[in-house]
Amino acid sequence: MISRQRRPLGLEFKQKAVRLVFVVVMLVVLVIVGWSWLGLNSSYSARSLSLPAMLPHNSIERGRLFFAYGDLGVIDLDTLETNALPWALLTAALALDAAKGDPQRVTPAMVEDQFRSVGFLYPAQGRGISMLPFGVNLGRVQRVMPPISIATVNIGCAACHAGVSYDSRGYPDPALPVAGTPNTSLDLEAYAQLVYRSLKGAFSDETALWQAMERLHPDMSWRERLSLRLVVFPQARARMEELEANGDQPLPFPNGRPGLTNGVAALKQRLGLDTSHDTVAGFVSIPDLADRTFRSSFLADGAYAVPGTERFSPRTRKEAAEADPVLLGRIASFFTVPSMGMSPKRAEEEIPAVVDIVRFLATYRAPAFPGEIEREKLPLGREVYARDCARCHGRYDDSLESPRLQHFPNWAGDIGTEATRAEVFDAELAAAVSETHYAAYIEPAATGKLVALPLSGVWASAPYFVNGSVPTLRHVLEPETRPERFMVGGHRLDMEKVGLALAPAPGKGGVWRYPAGYEPFSTPAEVDTRQPGFSNRGHDAEVEGLTTNERDALLEYLKLL
Repeated sequence: MISRQRRPLGLEFKQKAVRLVFVVVMLVVLVIVGWSWLGLNSSYSARSLSLPAMLPHNSIERGRLFFAYGDLGVIDLDTLETNALPWALLTAALALDAAKGDPQRVTPAMVEDQFRSVGFLYPAQGRGISMLPFGVNLGRVQRVMPPISIATVNIGCAACHAGVSYDSRGYPDPALPVAGTPNTSLDLEAYAQLVYRSLKGAFSDETALWQAMERLHPDMSWRERLSLRLVVFPQARARMEELEANGDQPLPFPNGRPGLTNGVAALKQRLGLDTSHDTVAGFVSIPDLADRTFRSSFLADGAYAVPGTERFSPRTRKEAAEADPVLLGRIASFFTVPSMGMSPKRAEEEIPAVVDIVRFLATYRAPAFPGEIEREKLPLGREVYARDCARCHGRYDDSLESPRLQHFPNWAGDIGTEATRAEVFDAELAAAVSETHYAAYIEPAATGKLVALPLSGVWASAPYFVNGSVPTLRHVLEPETRPERFMVGGHRLDMEKVGLALAPAPGKGGVWRYPAGYEPFSTPAEVDTRQPGFSNRGHDAEVEGLTTNERDALLEYLKLL
């Protein structure tokens, strides 16, 4: 019998060892890949670096901080694909745009000037983070595996809802923003165009882009450099190429002018609905946030209501004070979906923080009118308001010093003003909102109406009407004098007419511009009321019977609210 030749035991052991090592290595690779996949698909957000390490126990004080500096969950990998931006890339692109592509000339001041040009504010008491404007929050998106680290920014509440303060002559002070007042100079359309143009220019010369980032952010870690090179840049290039091939615009809809937003179009885009038609020009003027708890529904058309409640019902001061901040916070948290690019599911997780903000805003009062008031006219003005305005805009107490809203009718209807905003929140969009996680918190409806808002803080809210088409309250009261075209953004206030300080254009159809010698703090834009979505008609019948004395007296009274 012929016996088989046996393999050496050492060789057999080595082969088994190799197989074992191979299996272990593959398991490690699978764990790393799985961990990386989970990391890239996780939805936990970065904390705003402007928030204190320890938040106060008092919910109102927490709400104030969340309003001014809170991230509200909008700084994460998901929003990097929608609204958030890598901070190093954004600042370098903006600076390169200002420096005409020369990386050796870029400075932090150039970045700040770019933000200022579109209406962002920089408080005199800074936030300790170079180049970061008020209302833009910075956090660091990080994952252990893969080892990414990306400093990321997204806008917060204060970007739109903290406006400049004014002195007694109506001159603005952008270094003193007032939380709760509207930033009527913030031009989100111009900002989107600026960022898009800057990024296009930056990616045309990536060597210069890297040099600019190194100059502005010399302390970037190796993880951030690697994340930018391997993750951010490839995705950003692909996105820019996609946008350039599909209309060469940053957004498929217009965002209006300074002080306006187009939240309905943004919401349609986030929910996958069509935004390509003309009716997406449903612009909304940013309101003052005083007395919001008097509202029985939300948005300009009352589209959002608490389930099971009357959408348009009168509310007293007592009822407003007893409004449940949790119910209101649930609705308000959904605002982060269109404005900050959140998914509805993620927005739902931030309800507790938004409830704190609602509690803070319940304590907010509009600042007092800073100019002179002709007090001898106030009694007549109060009488005219009670007779002709209160049935829609609410009844105030009898004070001629600081009237407080006592009863708000939540009136909604049609007074001949621009109707596009009421039309664009249609049945299709209402159904889409109902299909989100917010169906338990929001009862959406296509109302086809516009709500008459409280007039608290109206003096600081110019230009007027839902689409920002009327520059002063005097023009609201005198429809025949309304200009067809005027400038807005970085403006001074006219303390007599109450609104934008403008010099009338010579001849019919000219542009009303800022008075000679005035330098706006941001770049103005033209409002042309002949364009779709910008009509300045309406509210005529409500004021046509007023005498000159009554108009004058009413204007003085409105300064008090």
